Amino acid sequence: MSVVALRAGPPAPELVSRQRLGMAQLGPQGLSEQWLLRECGDRHWQLIATAMGQERAVFADAAGRPVYAAFCATVLELAPPAPGGVPGGLLTLRSGLFRLGGSRIGSEHALEVEGRPAGLLRMISTFVGHGPGGSNRAILRRPPLREVALPPAGPGLAALAARSRETVRSLCPTAPAGPPLLAAVPVPGLDFNAVGLLYFPAFSALAERAHWADPLARPGALARREIVYLGNIDPGDGIALHPEPGHPPGAFGLWRSDAVRIGFARSRYHQ
Repeated sequence: MSVVALRAGPPAPELVSRQRLGMAQLGPQGLSEQWLLRECGDRHWQLIATAMGQERAVFADAAGRPVYAAFCATVLELAPPAPGGVPGGLLTLRSGLFRLGGSRIGSEHALEVEGRPAGLLRMISTFVGHGPGGSNRAILRRPPLREVALPPAGPGLAALAARSRETVRSLCPTAPAGPPLLAAVPVPGLDFNAVGLLYFPAFSALAERAHWADPLARPGALARREIVYLGNIDPGDGIALHPEPGHPPGAFGLWRSDAVRIGFARSRYHQ
């Protein structure tokens, strides 16, 4: 299997930004998970482009075919929301990029609101491309043309990588019997990204909807969500979420309509 050439080199590219929090960045219980994932996903891709010495986060392999930095695992940890909310608060977002083993690249995004720690997002990606048929069901690992020179990941990213591998080994290989907690058909205009793949924040959105499917178990503000991404779907495919056997409450498997697992989500909420 081909892998990306990751060379030890200069310090990782970093990105620091500050902005006032408004409707796009907030929800009723504090920072918006969906906004954070989208914003930090873009930062992850832009940092890779910077490390490659290019302005645009558009990547190709040696044959000129498009490749994408697809996420393998993410974990978001959020502090309890500030009393009274934080509309108009100043968010500082610090992002850095690091190398892991093989073809994987990791990023860390530290959040502060008005100078107080507000959360941390860790993300791990690998480069992939579409197979000959162009279906999202047949995504292949494919290295980009350019090398990436990055420092090694620290213990937090390394732990996420190890935990995601262990999670995959622990999962039941067959789809559960019985009705799912949640069934949905994602649609291109809402849930897919610019290259036609189910956008990674959609996995978190589906997990959140599954937690709200039980009217007697309304969750509080999100404290932690970890996602392992194992596959993708074509437009028109359905997704079913089932409780994950052998895992504590709050762990769901995401299954495609052809009974193929495409993800695992584990969530915890503030009381």
